[in-house]
Amino acid sequence: MMSRSLTYSAGLDGLTARVARKVMADKAMIVPFADFTDFLTDLLGLYYHPVARLIGAGQVEPEVAQAADRAEITLTEQLGVSPFAGDLESVLASVVSPHDVIYVANPNRITGANFSVADLEAMARAVPKGMLIVDEYYFDYWGISALPLLDVLSNVVVLRSFTASFSINSSDAGFAVSNPSTIERLKHAHQGKRISLTIQKTMLATLTNAEAMSNRLQEVHDESLRLATSLNKLGVQCRICPTDFLLIRVADPKSAGNHLAAFNMPIENLDGYPQMKNYIRYRIQSYNSNDKLINAFGKMPEGYYRMRKSDPRATTVRRGEPDESEGEKPSDSGVSLNADSVTDRSRDAKPSRKEETVS
Repeated sequence: MMSRSLTYSAGLDGLTARVARKVMADKAMIVPFADFTDFLTDLLGLYYHPVARLIGAGQVEPEVAQAADRAEITLTEQLGVSPFAGDLESVLASVVSPHDVIYVANPNRITGANFSVADLEAMARAVPKGMLIVDEYYFDYWGISALPLLDVLSNVVVLRSFTASFSINSSDAGFAVSNPSTIERLKHAHQGKRISLTIQKTMLATLTNAEAMSNRLQEVHDESLRLATSLNKLGVQCRICPTDFLLIRVADPKSAGNHLAAFNMPIENLDGYPQMKNYIRYRIQSYNSNDKLINAFGKMPEGYYRMRKSDPRATTVRRGEPDESEGEKPSDSGVSLNADSVTDRSRDAKPSRKEETVS
């Protein structure tokens, strides 16, 4: 029993050390977790206050709502004019207490919308007694991080995934990065929820396979462009996001979804999310599987998918640009896109995918 315990502790300590080296942070600033929903529940409970609310900056996934319910904190989704553009002003206007907690997936896990680091800093400063949770699930696809804020703010927690870059849907394991005092409190709040040796091995494998991750990211990028181009030729409207999914706008989501299901295509109907009427989501797969999607759309009745007009709502891509006049570290600026525009990713970001719209 003692031997197994020592092996478990040593393995977790080694895993934490590897993560710390990867993100260039102290080990005391890192805590891994096996389940996102469980961990977020404990994190929200840590900052519970009778007057605090959880403000979702944009659409939030069911797991976030479930965690808020478990932590007995009221969740409010704060949406801007466009679901594809981060709206800082609306988020700040929704803050009513310095104890409020703001959750932002950057990029958004449903729409791909994003915020700049400057936007995130403004959010954190708006809740000085609360917390800003930045969910960087798609960081490897996007390349812009809130980690620099940890040097100047104590109320920021950054969440990352071990498995998102490999599209491993069977595991929701990840890690949190924050200041040492917050991490120590998190460890205490999350104690008793062990990470099995099997999950630890999965975590370790994702950290030691940089080449495989790079190949996967390149494959998703190339296939997203190929898919969107092919579907566009058929008259299907698509949005490419800095994620592993493609947003597809169709006239009749239910009929289109049923047609694609007959071809065993894994499609998610987003019609129930605010502002996402007529949208379905497809996660990028292998070349052959993606070809099957193109073939399925080719056999689909035109009335199921063809829209009369394109979606005019803006897409905003946030980029980090160095301020050469002052010689300081990069600041972030927003670049707005209309439905037919494309912008390049930040030159100071890690290799990632830009957000494009094909309509």
